[in-house]
Amino acid sequence: MSENMDSNNPGSDNHFKEEPEIDTANSSDEKNDSEIDLQLELTPEEQEDEDFRQLVLQAQRDALAEEAALRNNPKPRKRKVPRWIVLIMALILLFQPIAFIFDIYSLPAIEFLKTSAKLSKREDITTWKKSVVVVLTEDGKGTGFAVSRDGLIVTNNHVVQNNSQITVSFEEEGRFPATIVAHDSVNDLAILQINSPPDIPVLSLAKSPTYTTNSTVRFIGNPLNFFGIANEGKLIGETNWAGRTEPIILLDAPIYRGNSGSPVFQDDKVIGVVFATTELDAYGKVGMFIRSNEVLELLKEIE
Repeated sequence: MSENMDSNNPGSDNHFKEEPEIDTANSSDEKNDSEIDLQLELTPEEQEDEDFRQLVLQAQRDALAEEAALRNNPKPRKRKVPRWIVLIMALILLFQPIAFIFDIYSLPAIEFLKTSAKLSKREDITTWKKSVVVVLTEDGKGTGFAVSRDGLIVTNNHVVQNNSQITVSFEEEGRFPATIVAHDSVNDLAILQINSPPDIPVLSLAKSPTYTTNSTVRFIGNPLNFFGIANEGKLIGETNWAGRTEPIILLDAPIYRGNSGSPVFQDDKVIGVVFATTELDAYGKVGMFIRSNEVLELLKEIE
């Protein structure tokens, strides 16, 4: 089910009155693979993600090699199609619909990796990344972020529910076992506790942020099989969903499985938490995030 923006007041924030159809297959949690040391068989959907990731990495390596060659030998020369591309296209023609070629060779992941590399040069993004973690369970992977010096981590409830073993992994400080100390299944939020947390910066939650249509926000998460990816997008509007007391916010941005629990930043504050994606006629797949004040309400339960 798609939604249409309220055109009665084009100058104000857009409001979506229908409930979005949540794409649970494209929600952000993702099965573990060998990269996180859990020996679980990949689903066909996850295998497609992994194949896509490998294509992206190979394209990046080829681009870097070509750039280095041009630097060392700037003479014009006839450009050849890499042999690996020819082989992949031949395999795709044998085993996949032709339309799949266009999905792969649009390579949107290359663009979000380029954006992440650019954003990661910013001092504020570099600092925020230290607070963003990978949340690992027996059957999934998602994102979380530190909000207190004593080891409180915010993530989505669907990332950790029904799991007896939860691990929080920092990029440099390593892994820590975690327990759920508060959760909200309606709003899809969970608070984890780790003991003896590392000395890292913590993120501040905005108490009453503004959600202005077309304003730019940034977010950091662990999409597909990548880790610590920074990206950006624009706010679309809001919509009511699943009996919530407050609307959720819709975001036009590259959000994939693994982004569940990603903090959304406006200026230097967290204004929301990514939890799923949906489809809109005017935008295609868009992200959905929970307002920061709902996180603050849940944190009150453990004060």
